[in-house]
Amino acid sequence: MPQSTQCKLWLALIAGTLLSLNLSLVAWSSFDLSFQSLQGFWLHFDSASMEHQIIATLRMPRVLSGALIGANLAVAGALMQGLTRNPLASPSVLAINSGAALFIVLSSFGFLSLSLPTAVMGAVGSALSGLLVMFLGGAFDDRPHPVKLVLAGIAINALLLGLTRATIILADDQAYSVQSWLIGSISNLDWSALHQLLPISVVGLALAWALAHPINLLVLGNDVATGLGVNTSMIRLLAFVAIILLTSVSVSIAGPIGFVGLLIPHITRKLVGHSFFALIPASALLGAILVMCSDVLARGIAFPTETPVGIVTALIGTPFFIFLSIKSRLSS
Repeated sequence: MPQSTQCKLWLALIAGTLLSLNLSLVAWSSFDLSFQSLQGFWLHFDSASMEHQIIATLRMPRVLSGALIGANLAVAGALMQGLTRNPLASPSVLAINSGAALFIVLSSFGFLSLSLPTAVMGAVGSALSGLLVMFLGGAFDDRPHPVKLVLAGIAINALLLGLTRATIILADDQAYSVQSWLIGSISNLDWSALHQLLPISVVGLALAWALAHPINLLVLGNDVATGLGVNTSMIRLLAFVAIILLTSVSVSIAGPIGFVGLLIPHITRKLVGHSFFALIPASALLGAILVMCSDVLARGIAFPTETPVGIVTALIGTPFFIFLSIKSRLSS
């Protein structure tokens, strides 16, 4: 791709991210928010203005958290597809989201006697479910089969979702508080949620970026990567750690938002190619755009009632997953 075209593409991605952020700050509000009030917020913040206070205290942490969660899930999906060389791999399809959700629900309702932070419980659930799916699906075999891995993910995902629902039924008095969270929602996120999300996300995204070069070599095959001096076992372990960090902290804050990690890497590869040096930052930007725009749609579907953003991403991602499944089946 010519350098001028690359520059235009990156400028378009950055502009799209900023446009989505500003649109999400003012769209579909019960209060009188407009682009004029948003302009005043950016240029001349007035603490006495109700519109400015609403943007600063309610909308801004919600939108920034949603953007960061979208970036996390998209980068985690790109890493998973690169490691497994499977176009159908993503945190939601391979049960990493549902594993985190189950352990967080078990911990929240007191079924696990471990007094650990929510993000840590999510990381434990993600790691265990992800390893189980990859083992059953033959991801560690010399020649893994993509359909086998997806079938293992679907089976384990169904099991974990069933256990999660059973846990909610047993804890019926607290069930209502987690229903929208289990679908995937960012409607109640505040600055404290962003403060919990930010440090772990930065570590996970930085680790993913640092692994870009060895993963580029790993995608070529284990033999090629080993011949070029790559410690394949260590790279896979570090990439798995990055995936768990990005997924678990996102699920602990907003619930299991599905299909972002499946959809975005495919779109990104069409735009910037297969190099992870470009794929990781571009996936982060497009993931942020998808979640912010999905949040805008989620507010408008049944305004003034808010629809969980996970429903919107599922409506967008499910047809895409079916298309990829058929395509993968025909090519295998």
